Amino acid sequence: MTASVSAIPTSRPWPLVFWAVLGSAFLALQLNVYAAWIGSDDFRPSERGSDPIPDYSRWAMTIYEVLSLATLAIALVWFVRGWRRSGHLDTTRLMMIGWLSAYWLDPFLNFLRPMFTYNAYAFNYGCWCEFIPGWQTPNGSRIAEPLLIDGPAYFYSFAGTALIGLAFMRKAQARFPRLGIAGLTLAGFSGVWLSMGLLDIVATRYLHFDAWPGAFHAWSFWGGDFYQFPIYEFILFPSTFIACAFLLMHADARGYTAIERGIEHFASSPRLATVMRILAFIAFCNVLNLAYTTAMGVHALYVDPWPGNMPSWLSNEQVPIGAH
Repeated sequence: MTASVSAIPTSRPWPLVFWAVLGSAFLALQLNVYAAWIGSDDFRPSERGSDPIPDYSRWAMTIYEVLSLATLAIALVWFVRGWRRSGHLDTTRLMMIGWLSAYWLDPFLNFLRPMFTYNAYAFNYGCWCEFIPGWQTPNGSRIAEPLLIDGPAYFYSFAGTALIGLAFMRKAQARFPRLGIAGLTLAGFSGVWLSMGLLDIVATRYLHFDAWPGAFHAWSFWGGDFYQFPIYEFILFPSTFIACAFLLMHADARGYTAIERGIEHFASSPRLATVMRILAFIAFCNVLNLAYTTAMGVHALYVDPWPGNMPSWLSNEQVPIGAH
């Protein structure tokens, strides 16, 4: 939990101000992107195509959505009750808000070439991709963004995964007090791999929730098939959660993180201080997601052609890499 804001400034306000201003920019941009998408002709479901889908995969999408919404309801109750009980937002809840605000960048992996797709049998209204500044891939609006699954997951799952990584790091530090940054990082990765990592593989390989058609076949599990899973995804994506874990791990004695330094300058206005902290976490999570999706997007310039057995319900009406 975060203690009340001290009335005596002990540091300069610029760290918090910087992150809050950046968070404001991210928030304004994504709201503009969402509004433009909803008001456009692109706000419609993606085509599933004529290829047959296994019954278990189709049912898996429905079950996945129900479980996602049920988990979201539980998370919201926990979020609100804790906030009302304590009277302030702790860093866990701030990170939940931050990651939810980073959802708009979820499809940005495809900004240069189509490399990642979703199962069109999941509830979707296409994607807001083409309204994101810098987007280059044609037909990006047809990516079947699974609104009832990924949206809620960004709120409860991503912060939760960071906490799992943090728990593994603290456990390792308690067991080996002299453990350095490399050891802590490996411990954190282990936690993420054993939680979200395994779930991601199951979702891609067996449930066909999503697909990585744009990947290096030799560096992927099941390379060359539509359910291939790039091994390097185990490094890049978990890195965002390890960064979150380190941020939380090095909070000061009052419970404030590095991006909240200078909070005491806003002691006279608790509401403003809360808004500043929310915006700071929005900035932090958006920066992490932007770095990850940009790196994956650039790598798509060099990947192997799409697998030849890519089904239409996972193709999202995209022009495959390697097609002539």
